[in-house]
Amino acid sequence: MGPRVRCNRFLDFMKALTLLLVFGLSNSSSALNEIFDTYHSAACLAQGNACTASVSGYASHFYNPAGLARFNKKTNEVHLVVAEGHANGAGFGRITESKSFGTYRMFPLLRENPGDYHFFALNSLPSFTIRNFSFALLGNYQFAAVSDGTNLDIDTRQDLVPTVGISRHFAGNLLRLGVSVKAVYRNQMQGVITHSALEVPDNQFSALSREGLGFSLDTGMMLTLPYRFVPTLGIAWNNMGTTTFQGMKFLNTQAQGAPSKIPQSFHAGFSISPMLNRAWKSVFSVDYRHIELTQLPWKKHFHLGWELTLDKTLFIWTGLNQMLLTGGVGLRIQGGHLELGTYAKDIGENETLTGDRRYFCRYTISF
Repeated sequence: MGPRVRCNRFLDFMKALTLLLVFGLSNSSSALNEIFDTYHSAACLAQGNACTASVSGYASHFYNPAGLARFNKKTNEVHLVVAEGHANGAGFGRITESKSFGTYRMFPLLRENPGDYHFFALNSLPSFTIRNFSFALLGNYQFAAVSDGTNLDIDTRQDLVPTVGISRHFAGNLLRLGVSVKAVYRNQMQGVITHSALEVPDNQFSALSREGLGFSLDTGMMLTLPYRFVPTLGIAWNNMGTTTFQGMKFLNTQAQGAPSKIPQSFHAGFSISPMLNRAWKSVFSVDYRHIELTQLPWKKHFHLGWELTLDKTLFIWTGLNQMLLTGGVGLRIQGGHLELGTYAKDIGENETLTGDRRYFCRYTISF
């Protein structure tokens, strides 16, 4: 090996080390103002993300594990293949422009479009659910970032989350209790980073991320009163005691440190379920989510939803997610499900309510 080659390698090493130090110092900065949860069901988002007292099936893992007890003995839910995508206008535009979902190829385009909030997410969530038990495997790639032309505020992650949930019902099915255990394997890039620090060779890019394994426990309960319209109170405690990660390098051998903690959260909801006739059923629900964030105004906690169902095959959803309009439709037939819709999430700082409009599509091969 000649002196020139050794010198070039030394310079590359020093450059990478400098970038890691810059990233490490800036990672303590708040990455964006949006509240990120591990997963949000498309159907729940379309009805205002108000599902704590009305959820059932696979989505119970992420909203309220007590919902696993809402199936009857003859009901099961099997999703073999699941493809789900979410994006806002800016995120879809950058995907189209770069012809890629890759994080590395996004950076130059973000610098050229300062002030735009970019978001997209790709999910796969095959699952098997029967009454009182469910197993699901979440694969998630999420990208959220905004640039001012010099600095990039980013939170992008790749998750692999196997999940097991159990539940029980008591007092003639009036009280339901449930728990859900998750192993979260996450590779994450988060923080405020200068664009100059991102100008690294492709083979050094992975060193800007952090990878680790964490275990989380969610618990929840539903209390149903034996009256007309089935009024139900739901309470959920997610990521009990906060989910922390142990740094690892299984998928990303260049990872430096562990991902950020997932703070615990508390949610309460109420629902009623009027039957319009034998074919049409409906559910009205209201949630007060992230009760622990007491500094936020009530509008950022408030969620309101409505679901209208025809013979369990056609679903119509609408609602308010943090006072921002949502809506969607779902078609469920033997062999597959299709869901389309739109929602908005608050990305404003402190008391400022700023909506970011997004669109989703979810398709499953199911039975």
